[in-house]
Amino acid sequence: MELASLPNGLELYTESPTEAEYLYKEMYEHGCYDSFSLPDDPFVLDVGANIGMFSLYTKQRYPTAEIIAFEPIPVTRDILRRNIALHGLTGITVEDCALGEKAENDVVFTHYPRLPGNSTRYPEQKQLQIDVCLRLYPEDDTIEQHQGYEVHVPVDRLSRRLPAGRRVDLLKVDVEGAEYEVLLGIDAADWPRIDRLIVEVQDLDGRLDLICGFLRDKGYRTEVGPSPMVEEEILTFLVTAVREGL
Repeated sequence: MELASLPNGLELYTESPTEAEYLYKEMYEHGCYDSFSLPDDPFVLDVGANIGMFSLYTKQRYPTAEIIAFEPIPVTRDILRRNIALHGLTGITVEDCALGEKAENDVVFTHYPRLPGNSTRYPEQKQLQIDVCLRLYPEDDTIEQHQGYEVHVPVDRLSRRLPAGRRVDLLKVDVEGAEYEVLLGIDAADWPRIDRLIVEVQDLDGRLDLICGFLRDKGYRTEVGPSPMVEEEILTFLVTAVREGL
């Protein structure tokens, strides 16, 4: 763990200062989460919270925001909590599980210390990214970045973790291949109280059309844009969805 200093003077604990700067540029320079505004006191779900960059960014824009941050990887979750304490953030609850279509115990994930934001339940889906990076970057560095180890974590359904009756102003999902399963873990009765979503999707096997169609069927208008700073060949997109009428 290191304390990384980012271009605007922001400091965050991280396993990978290189990735922390990458995330900083995505959010603070490219504005990848700036496609819509939120109410003054938003309730936000940060699914795939990683080291807390998105939660911190949200609290800087909306200081009274209430956030539930989901991060299943133990070492990353510890760093997330340290970053919350480092910045004296309040109104953030950290949940120690992954989310999926059904509740499960002891599910195997792969954690990448050099790329903790890429940690995933589905490491086989990283092959396209690895192949692209091998063409563009030094082989030794690419191989080292994608060296991971297994961790066992619980998985729950999002609807089991939602506070009763609360309206969700934004659901952010960045879960490295399990995004559709996260959405399937939301009960039909809960969808009407979720106003906005932003979901990172790697378009493998038609997943982008699947998720966009699913969200439109739930009553959202959707827009798709490239994920900033990700090589085009890796097929990674950001889907924004806003409930009709907002």
